[in-house]
Amino acid sequence: MTAGKKLRISQCLIVKNEESNIERALSWGKDIMWEQIVVDTGSTDRTVELAKKAGAKIFSFPWTDDFAAAKNYALEQAKGDWIAFLDADEYLMPEDAKKLYNVLKGLPAGKFDGISTGCLNLDDEGNISSSATLIRFFRNTLELRYRRRIHEQLESINGRELYIGDLTKDISIFHTGYQRKVLDSQAKKGRNRRLILKELEDHPKSCEMLGYMGDECVGDGDYSEAETWYRQAVEYMPSQLSEFDQRSAVTFSKLLKLLAEREGAVWEDLKEIHSQAVKLLPQEADFDYIVARFFASQGQAKEAIRYLETAIKKLDTYGCNNKALLLAGDLLAAYDLLVRCCYEAEERQKCVSYGVTYLKYNKYGMAVLSRILKTLLSDERTEQETEKEYRRSSDKPAESKEYQAVAEFFAQIYDFSSLKDRLFLVKTAQKSDCSGFAAYSLNHFFTLEERSRLGI
Repeated sequence: MTAGKKLRISQCLIVKNEESNIERALSWGKDIMWEQIVVDTGSTDRTVELAKKAGAKIFSFPWTDDFAAAKNYALEQAKGDWIAFLDADEYLMPEDAKKLYNVLKGLPAGKFDGISTGCLNLDDEGNISSSATLIRFFRNTLELRYRRRIHEQLESINGRELYIGDLTKDISIFHTGYQRKVLDSQAKKGRNRRLILKELEDHPKSCEMLGYMGDECVGDGDYSEAETWYRQAVEYMPSQLSEFDQRSAVTFSKLLKLLAEREGAVWEDLKEIHSQAVKLLPQEADFDYIVARFFASQGQAKEAIRYLETAIKKLDTYGCNNKALLLAGDLLAAYDLLVRCCYEAEERQKCVSYGVTYLKYNKYGMAVLSRILKTLLSDERTEQETEKEYRRSSDKPAESKEYQAVAEFFAQIYDFSSLKDRLFLVKTAQKSDCSGFAAYSLNHFFTLEERSRLGI
């Protein structure tokens, strides 16, 4: 990019009946886009009208059961230096849109074909249900085009591997397409299956398309058929996979989940697939995370700890660029499970250490705090006796060095000037049968007026 030259980004969309999404789709990046191109494939609602009102350039393309063909047509209309090709149900937050512009403008000319970002899938309540890695921003060159009728993928028509910059930790796309009202669309389900089957007619040993068909079966609740498709996908996988092969990782992960969650599951059901998955994709953390959850469900805490630690170490080492989609979006829950397993296995030091890591990100996690308290104050009988002594003593009982040490420990996490934090600590101690510590905290960290007002 020449110094001082304005970066030209062409936003492209292919749409059909997206009147509920089109305004947001064209507004999130309005300030950074040089042009906005909307290719309509047969809308019968107000999509085109709203897109015109937003100032987009409108083109029509007859639907041919081929997403790649429609997207490539849109690329032919774009004149910018870079392409932003999000779906209508995807968007960036304003701060990420500004960050995106600055990042693209600062990239060395010709060094990167595109950039990958995180993608956060939102459920019906607007909560993050899962994560992914996407390539939605790339240079506008004749060499880069999409392939496949469905689950289309960007590639070089010259067959070379793309050079993609990693912005997964810096920028995230929000995606609403996995919400129930969308997933329950029978038209969408039928279309997806039809297009996948067409691809499989042309490429019957495509492990990618076989995996996608397994996904469709999972979505329909037909887990037995899904397992069959996933096993076929595994059978046709090459002997070597790219470390960024997200599709193969998803196939292995979903197959492992099916095997782990079915009634009467035993380790032997998962062992062979897990071994094969780790051999082909040794950096992928999700395989170990799924196995850890399986062992936890079986009451085998020590085995669960071993696999959880392996999974978290892989995530820390290799990141989440086209990897660890499940663990990266579920990390707090993974630490919650790790604390639980360490508590059950009587791994006291690990329970406290991992618990503190969890509380640094969610200090109001009662289950985790409870286990830390029980670990630090493990003699519950003494706790109960001490609590009675507190009740019998004066308002200012003799200070317990043990309780003082525990309180000082939690002062690193909780703000004792905050009534909310103090109350949460006391209530958790009371519910955890750590009555002595609860009484100590009430006497030392609450004024008589506060106790009277709160009735504690």
